[in-house]
Amino acid sequence: MVAKPEIQFVDKIDIGKPGRPRYRTAVGPDGKNVRIRILDPNAPTFTADFLSSFRANVRRARAENKALGLDVK
Repeated sequence: MVAKPEIQFVDKIDIGKPGRPRYRTAVGPDGKNVRIRILDPNAPTFTADFLSSFRANVRRARAENKALGLDVK
């Protein structure tokens, strides 16, 4: 017989402090140089780095939308 998996509820996960972001430069589809943030999936701070990168992307997208007058609340 297969044992039932145990369900655990987690209130808060301590992800720690993100490491210093690393970037590479690449050429975008329009021919302009773009900076790409590099994440190391084997780093002990991957979760914090990923969350930091996501927040930076959202912040940039919201600023671009606001500049275009697309800021909807």
